[in-house]
Amino acid sequence: MKRSLFILATLAMSSALYAAEPGFYTREKVLDIFAQYNPSVLENAQQNKDYNDILEAFAASYQAPQTPASRYELIAVARNFDTSIRLQGAVQTYQDALEYARLSGGNPAVAQAHFRQELLALYANIWAVSVQLYEYEVQESRQLLKQLAKDKTLPADTRASREEQLRQRISDLKHQLKTLQTDPGEQLLLAVDAYIAQTDLQLAAAREQSAAARQAQTVFEKARQTANLQIKTKNKKPVAK
Repeated sequence: MKRSLFILATLAMSSALYAAEPGFYTREKVLDIFAQYNPSVLENAQQNKDYNDILEAFAASYQAPQTPASRYELIAVARNFDTSIRLQGAVQTYQDALEYARLSGGNPAVAQAHFRQELLALYANIWAVSVQLYEYEVQESRQLLKQLAKDKTLPADTRASREEQLRQRISDLKHQLKTLQTDPGEQLLLAVDAYIAQTDLQLAAAREQSAAARQAQTVFEKARQTANLQIKTKNKKPVAK
C-alpha cells in the first residue's frame, strides 16, 4: 500500500533536483497554498469559527523549510483538509459507539462495520487526490526539464546530469502513479483495514491508560482517607473515666 494513503496523500520529491527556496513556511505562506489549491477552505473558514480555528491552528503550527517536499505536503493537506476533519469526526463517532456497545452489552462489530463504510468513502477521496498530485508533479517535472534544456548558463555536464535526474524522477513518478492506479479498490480496502487496526490499537491503549489513571486515583483516595483517619485517631482526646 502506498504510504501516501496513510498520511493524507503527502508526496515526497527529490530536493536534490531543485534549488531549495530560502526560509521556512510562515502562516501567511501556508494560507497562500490553501488559497491556490483549495480556496473553498478559506471561504468556509470565514463562515465557521470552529472551522477557522482548526485552519489557523494548523497554519500557525506548521514548521517546515520551503522545499519541494514541504510544498507538496502542504498541497496534499490543503486538498484533503475537509476529508481529514471528517476522518477525525468518524474516529470520534467510532470511539463513542464502541464505548456505548461496551457499556450496553451491544455488538462492537456493528460499530466497526459503520466505521469501515465511512472510511471507504473518505479514503476514496484521498486516493483521488493522490493520483492528481502525482500527475501534477509529473507535469511540473516535465516543465522543469524543458526549462533546464534552455538554460545555457549552466556547464554542459551539469545540465546533462540534472536532466538525467529529472528524467529518472519522471520515470519513477509514472511508475508510482501506475502502481497507485492498479486495482484501486483492493488498495482502498487494505488501507482502510490497516487504519481500523491502527485505530483499535490506539483506542485500546487509551482505555487502558484511562483505567490505570482511575485505579491510581482510587488508591490515592483510599490512602488519603486512611491518613486522615489516623490523624483524627491520634488527635482524639481520651475519654475521662
